[in-house]
Amino acid sequence: MNTSPIIEFKNISKKFGDFFANEEITFSILPNTVHSLIGENGAGKTTLMKILFGIYKQDSGHIYINGNPVSFKNPLDAIMNNIGMVHQHFELIDDFTALENIVLGDEESDYGFLNLNKSRKVLIDIIAKYNLGINLDEKVCNISISEKQKIELLKLLYRKSEILIFDEPTAVLSPIEVEEFFKIIRKFKEEGKTILLITHKLNEIKELSDSVTVLRKGKVVYEVGSDALDISVLSREIVGELETVIDLNIRGDVKSEEPYIELNNIVYKHEKASALNGVNLSVYGGQIYSICGVEGNGQSEIVDLIAGITRKSSGSIQMKYDGISLVPDDRLEKGMVKEFNTGENVLLRNNKSKYISSSKIYDTAKAVVDKYDVRLPALNAPLESLSGGNQQKVIFGREIELDNNIMVFVHPTRGVDINATAYIHKIILEQRNKGKAVLLVTSDLDEALKLSDKIGIIYKGLIGKEFTRNEFDESTDKRNRVLQNIGKAMIGVNSD
Repeated sequence: MNTSPIIEFKNISKKFGDFFANEEITFSILPNTVHSLIGENGAGKTTLMKILFGIYKQDSGHIYINGNPVSFKNPLDAIMNNIGMVHQHFELIDDFTALENIVLGDEESDYGFLNLNKSRKVLIDIIAKYNLGINLDEKVCNISISEKQKIELLKLLYRKSEILIFDEPTAVLSPIEVEEFFKIIRKFKEEGKTILLITHKLNEIKELSDSVTVLRKGKVVYEVGSDALDISVLSREIVGELETVIDLNIRGDVKSEEPYIELNNIVYKHEKASALNGVNLSVYGGQIYSICGVEGNGQSEIVDLIAGITRKSSGSIQMKYDGISLVPDDRLEKGMVKEFNTGENVLLRNNKSKYISSSKIYDTAKAVVDKYDVRLPALNAPLESLSGGNQQKVIFGREIELDNNIMVFVHPTRGVDINATAYIHKIILEQRNKGKAVLLVTSDLDEALKLSDKIGIIYKGLIGKEFTRNEFDESTDKRNRVLQNIGKAMIGVNSD
């Protein structure tokens, strides 16, 4: 095995204003390995990878690739050096097809004329090799989040990248899709590629990583190889201290007599195809109801109907209250104005005044930042300058502070660190115990099992099976069998 580093970071520092995103970072990565970079939201992980990929320029320090100093002026420089990056928020054009997105900037041409057929032949072979199952002619606006990630993967493979950077790659995937992604990562490694993985999921680190670097407040605080990896130690190094364990079993008996959300035989057709095929769903006050399933089986359509974004084709929807709190599936596109700061984004949904003073914006931002532990360079910083996890905390905090009786959370802990995840889970449970109706849409089965009073499995636009807490609670003897049945239902297999 080659013991010379393929990548070396030496004393890398990067400041935004007076805020150190990276401070004197030094570590190295061996070739043909999976190297995980972990830490709390705002620890500097994504900033460091954006420096490597040429998006940012470090203020000081040096990067070496195969022992040679490099200084990338832009991502094209990095790509030319066989480095590819899949961002947490995908870099795709909705009105382009999958094929057009993949080849953009690296098109094949004959005598000055675009020749997509050459690219198509190459991509068909890649899709077959990695079992990606993508329709190259489908527009990006019509496909699921997990399919968008596959397009990002194809962009890297099409350009023959050898150093692959993934920023929270499984945050948008169901458990089944995660396993498929793991297979792809292992195949990359078999082919001699080097993988840099930003993740908050400790089980993924344990399963995939050859080595781990922990960042805290912009500095390297811990490094470990897979042979000495201890998850409890890793958790402590990430947060700096062990947090109090939150008891998610404190559940008051506050269930309402009638549902706050009721869907009866809902059918919804999208471009002549049925996305929902007779959905029946009831969510009561004082209840957390989770919808689980592989992405693209109708979850987003249910949320859009409840939120009034789209209209049903047939069936009926009853809502006991008018106002709802909604944390959407795509925070960047649906949850915020990225150029606005924290206070401005919160006041978009929580403002009854015609005029908003600068002091009101400041006070609003400070309240959310303090309560939900948002890490940011300055209170007036635009939300696009925050890490994905901190953006999520702003949106989550805003919706909680609306204090609506109906709350819909779609992947509420996506891209959020372990400390913030525990806090968000605590707040969701508190809302339930206050008598709120909570609809949770998640691809994280562990999250659903921790929080839910009832889980509904959606498959091909239909909630076919429901499971109650007394079936899947950890104290029940039949839990393992129920978990197997949940897994089967998610892929449309009949359970026993």
